[in-house]
Amino acid sequence: MPPPSDAASFSLDIRYPVYAAAFASDTKLIVAGGGGEGKNGVANKISVLNIDPVEKKVEVAEEKVLSKDEDSPMSLDVTEEGVIAIGVNSSTAAIKTGKNEHLRLFKLESDNRIETQERTQLFTAEHLEEYQKCTRFSPAATYLAIASSVGILHCLAFPSLQPQFPAIDISGAGGDSDIQDVDFSCNEKLLSYTTPKSVTLLSAVSGEKIAEYFPPPASTFRGVRFASHDTLILISNHAQRRGASILKLTLPSDIYLTKQQSQPPVRTLRSLHAGVKAVTALDCRESIACVAGADLSVAVVRTDTLREIKIIRNAHAFPVTRVVINPSGTVMASTSVAQSVFLVKIEGVGAASSRRVMITSTIVSVVVIVIIGVLVQLLVQRQVLGRQGDMTVGEDK
Repeated sequence: MPPPSDAASFSLDIRYPVYAAAFASDTKLIVAGGGGEGKNGVANKISVLNIDPVEKKVEVAEEKVLSKDEDSPMSLDVTEEGVIAIGVNSSTAAIKTGKNEHLRLFKLESDNRIETQERTQLFTAEHLEEYQKCTRFSPAATYLAIASSVGILHCLAFPSLQPQFPAIDISGAGGDSDIQDVDFSCNEKLLSYTTPKSVTLLSAVSGEKIAEYFPPPASTFRGVRFASHDTLILISNHAQRRGASILKLTLPSDIYLTKQQSQPPVRTLRSLHAGVKAVTALDCRESIACVAGADLSVAVVRTDTLREIKIIRNAHAFPVTRVVINPSGTVMASTSVAQSVFLVKIEGVGAASSRRVMITSTIVSVVVIVIIGVLVQLLVQRQVLGRQGDMTVGEDK
């Protein structure tokens, strides 16, 4: 299926199924995936893509081929300094012996080379099917969160990779042991993780449970992102694939001060476009969120109103695996098992935000000028009166 016709979109055939993606900068995207373990003819790779939003071009700048005897990369994130954390399971034979060096660190060099740095193991390797489902750095890369597919969450100090607090193990929670997504608050004080039945907020420092919130009735959570230090964006699927919604939680002002908040969060809920049936992935910047649908669509949503400002249907031929936004919020990228990377220029939201900032700045400037003018006038009047008083005293003498 050819990519959809949209004046602001462009795409790339990457020639392997992509399961993980993250922007290293506004114009550099890291993607990874492959055919997994075995001789299936599809290599496991990490690719560096250079993006030109103006010319609507994307090209492979560098690729690193990984071992065909190990699993394909399933999740990744990258710091501003170019450190890439990726989840790659060791071979089945190694896992059976208790060894699974699933957490891999690489360094993206200035010439786009990807240098291997470190590999380590957090999982006990008791389950062959366990893999590193979620990989997420905190905004300033103080922490690295890792969630396994069987419901175990690790928070590591970075770059030491020492546990920040003991692992959170919900693997015995039955149907609610599936950690869908993780994220840190913008001020790095909170770590959130979502399961189908709840989103939990932990202290990123101690691991203490701060709050727990639940999805709308007859719905399950699928993804979570912080839009700001006190705003959570979540996506949820309705029962029996009857649609999906996007939810905003404005957290209580005392959430960082007490364990028992004085008031619940303010909830804003809006259904997503007709035909979406279910959502599969979410990413968010301050003013925008992007959502991938099971109908192969990608949508751009304003976080203030939760209204969809762009919907692109059939962005991929097969299910969407990831959707990510570049640091400035001007480009969205989605990836798929269809061996494709699809990119969309995001226009309007940033400009509107800039206009609001400009208008606010202008108003503040005018108010400040008026206040200064009044103060100057008062000072002048006082100086004139003072001089008149001095003259009067002199005449009396």
